[in-house]
Amino acid sequence: MSVYFKPYEGRRPYLFISYSHRDSEAVLKVITLLHNRKLRLWYDEGIPAGSDWPKNIEEHMQSCSMVLFFVSKTAFASPNCRSEIEAALVLKKPVLLLPLSDTAPNAEWNDLLSQCTRLSSGSDASARAETILSCKQITRAYYRKPFEKLRFDWLMLVLAILLFAAAAAGLYALMTGRLDAYLLPNPTPVPTARLTPTATPVPTETPEPTATPYVPGMDTVTFPDAKQEAAVRNALGISDGDIKLSDLGGVTELHFCGTMVLNDLSAIEYTAGAYTVNGAKPLMGSVEDLSVIGRMPYLKTLSLLMQPVQSLAALDRLVLLNELSLAGCLSVNLSTLPTLPSLKTLHLEHSNVRDLSVLNAQPSLETVTVSIDMLPLIFPDDAAFDVILVP
Repeated sequence: MSVYFKPYEGRRPYLFISYSHRDSEAVLKVITLLHNRKLRLWYDEGIPAGSDWPKNIEEHMQSCSMVLFFVSKTAFASPNCRSEIEAALVLKKPVLLLPLSDTAPNAEWNDLLSQCTRLSSGSDASARAETILSCKQITRAYYRKPFEKLRFDWLMLVLAILLFAAAAAGLYALMTGRLDAYLLPNPTPVPTARLTPTATPVPTETPEPTATPYVPGMDTVTFPDAKQEAAVRNALGISDGDIKLSDLGGVTELHFCGTMVLNDLSAIEYTAGAYTVNGAKPLMGSVEDLSVIGRMPYLKTLSLLMQPVQSLAALDRLVLLNELSLAGCLSVNLSTLPTLPSLKTLHLEHSNVRDLSVLNAQPSLETVTVSIDMLPLIFPDDAAFDVILVP
């Protein structure tokens, strides 16, 4: 069986194709149409000869974003297909089912398929491809972008042009200077007035940036609520006493989760569509006033999980903020997010946000994470950032 196209290899979202090799002819016709429509796809025809086949399958299953399973009688009889679907469900990968024939699965397969999304079958390859493309779970994140594989080559070309231009300019200046020295007479110096010597100023060091005072004329920080005060004290390691404005420069990372304040979000996971922290579901919190948080000049990571915050305008001074999480925020107004020059990652899972077009104003944004329950989304065609879809 010949390979119609080269399977995708990369870090962007792609579909893992699970099928029986006895159905190769029918399957390859469908996925070739999907490939021509710019979808990123991987299938095991692309495994190099002599490689560890099970390990290669496992690695691509772990890194894929969704699985497309072609259902047929031979697929139900294939142990490889069964192990792939079981692995996908364990890894919580969304699985789409596309029937190639009307075959009733046994009881064991019924349990597996009940956790998947079934698509309507088409009469031919073209109809099946259109069924897949019309699925709302196939977002723009799965489509190939122009020149996405040539990004490094273009960068090297630009650097080479700049180096060549700099070398040519330096050579021209050197040659011009030597010709001027030999061909032109030395100019007669113009006498200047005698100046009284003055003291040479002593250079001073450039001061480090400091936080803008929260209350003009006062050095002690007044917090809008006890939750924020507890979080800042935890981040600074100050258990009692006043917190000064100069202390806020020591906060680089701040996390809120419901009524719980965390410095490490590694214990947070999604369970049945809700947040759990160490097995316990947190209560809703009350972080709304961000005026103190907006005065932390070195803050790089901020998490506001399941908070009733509405306006983000107070964050306009966080020029070093790199990652912002608004997961679970059901009242946030994304249009109030100021332009943050260092923001690269934004988490919006399970929020009320539907329009992502306002994010085009963020110059450094690379990744936006959304969840399935937020679909459909308004997505700008000229977006420079990637959208990652999670359950």
